[in-house]
Order: sequence, then structure tokens, then C-alpha cells
Amino acid sequence: MRKSLVGLLAVAMVVVAAVQADDDVPFTDEDLESEESMWKLYERWYGVYHGSSSSDGLADMVSRFEVFKENARYVNEANKKKGMTYKLGLNKFSDMTMEEFTAKYTGGRPGPVAGAKTWTTCTASERPAAANDWCVPSSWDWREHGVVTHVKDQRNCGSCWAFGAVGAVESINAIRTGKLLNLSEQQVLDCSGGGNCSGGYPYTALQYARDTGITTDANYPYTARKQPCTFDPRKMRPIVKISGIYRVPYGDEETLKQAVYFYGPVAGALIEASKDFVHYREGVFRGSCGTSINHEVLVVGYGKIPHGPRYWIVKNSWNTTWGEKGYIRMVRDIDFEEGICGIATYALFPAGIFTSTATAAAY
Repeated sequence: MRKSLVGLLAVAMVVVAAVQADDDVPFTDEDLESEESMWKLYERWYGVYHGSSSSDGLADMVSRFEVFKENARYVNEANKKKGMTYKLGLNKFSDMTMEEFTAKYTGGRPGPVAGAKTWTTCTASERPAAANDWCVPSSWDWREHGVVTHVKDQRNCGSCWAFGAVGAVESINAIRTGKLLNLSEQQVLDCSGGGNCSGGYPYTALQYARDTGITTDANYPYTARKQPCTFDPRKMRPIVKISGIYRVPYGDEETLKQAVYFYGPVAGALIEASKDFVHYREGVFRGSCGTSINHEVLVVGYGKIPHGPRYWIVKNSWNTTWGEKGYIRMVRDIDFEEGICGIATYALFPAGIFTSTATAAAY
């Protein structure tokens, strides 16, 4: 086998360089029939996600080929299951083991929330038993209201805890002021004390946004590695502060929905990034995952497929090449208290803002 792969390397550089930069790598059963057809599929995938390569890169291709084959077969078999409401696909993580992936691209940790207020409204006793959408509309998407920044890329740094928190602060600021600012995850990574590229605490990130405030990414750009803090509040304006932090009660998807509608996108929504989640491509996700929460995402809305499942609209921080242009729809209101992948176990959001600019003002 190794000899046959070495022979293919003679043409691999030309093939890889010629592949178009499209983030979709479709394949069929025929692509998985033999080692040679699998290698050709791997070349196509590599060209999309790594581009043309040096000989060192090609040597790395050979070493990761076995992992890629396993993941490609897993995706193929999963998509053949009956009753699927979603599809998996090959993406930039498809030559990584789950251990490698988890070490580099997750890192959300629950941690303490002693200072957060529990937010409840429109309780079960206040609505008819049959009314699932008593207090809020049946669907809501904050992206349609211009208060969600573009999908970002944490790269190979486990800083999802900073991205989720910053995303919530960006949105609450836009909702209250009408100004959508691209705020700095790097400042939170370097200065908040909440963690590093091996993981961190969303609540600590939000505490930092409350106590110190966050400047723009232009003032403090992202580098995907933790560095000494260089934040200077005298020079790095505007600075956005939040006024407080709320948490959603454990296992309460109804209150989570209300929080999203009444306040804005919810951060600190920790989920388990399982193998199915990692390879998600499109549709309403209801794949295999548990509650070993390790990754922070941002819930920006919710909706329902006509005569089909209800879902959360979730913004991720793995670039637009993942999922539905960087988003995933995750099934909601399931018969499991913690929600899909544990999404209802640990949810936080800013209570409001106190934005510190040239003239500080409360909102």
C-alpha cells in the first residue's frame, strides 16, 4: 500500500494545485471502493482545504490518509441512515482524529456562575399548556435584523469561549445602540484571565466585558495564540461594556428561547462537539452526541421546518467552510432535559450594555 501511494505522489502536486477552492467535496460509494479511488478523493479534499503543497505537505498527506479514510467512510454511512434530517460532509477537520480535533478546536468549560442572575419570564403557569409559543413568535433570527457579525475563525486555538462571549456582546450592543461593531476576541483571550488556547470560561469572559469592556478587532486584532495583554483603554476606543450577566435555568429550552427573543443572541451555550457535530454539513442536526460539553457556540435564533422539527440557529467559530456557511441548525424541544448535545445545560447572556466611548452612556 505504501509503495502505491509513493507512486501516486509523482502526480499529486499537479492534481492538488489544480483543484478549485470550493468548500464542498462531494463523493459517492465509488470513491470509497479502492485505495486508489480513496487517494484521488483525498487529493481533491486536500486541494480544497490546504491548496497546493510542498513535498513535506505530501508526506503529511500520506501519514494522515488512514484517518481521512475512516472519517470519509463514517460520513458516507451516516448519510445513508433512514429518517435523516441533516447531512454530514467532508470538511477541514476530516483528516484529524477526534482527540486531535478536540485539543485544537474546542475548549469551552462550564465553570462557576455565582454572579449571574437567573432569568425567567413567561413561566409555564402563565401560559396555556398547549401553547408552545405563548410569549414569543414561533421563529426568530437575529441575523435578519443586522445585529450579528460575520462568521469568524478561531483557527487552531481553543478560544471558542472568547468567540461566543464576544459574539453576544457584539449583538447586545447592536440591538441597544444600532451600531454593529466587530469586537476583539484577542483582547479577551489575552486580558480576561478566562483561559487560553487550551480552553476557557465563558462566564469569566463576560465578567471581563462587564468590568473592563471590549474594544474593536481593528484595535486589537486576532492572532490565534495567547499573548501578553496590551489593551490600553486610553487609546483603544470605542470600548463596549455590558451591564450584567444572566443565566438560563438548567434544562429549560423554553426559557432559552425567550431569552434569545427578548434579549438577543445567547452565549455560554456549551455543547458537546461530537464526531457528527464536527462533520455537520446541512439540515436540522439531531445526530449522535451527549452532554460532555466542551465547545461554546452562540444561539442567534430559532425556527421550525413546516411539518418537521423545531431547531436552534447556532453560530459557530470555525469559518464559513463549516456547516451552513458557518452555522448549524440544531433540533430543539426534544425529550431530553439537557437538549441536543447539552445545549440547554449552560447558557449565559448579557443583561444590557454600558458602552464606554468618548462620552459614556448607559442603555
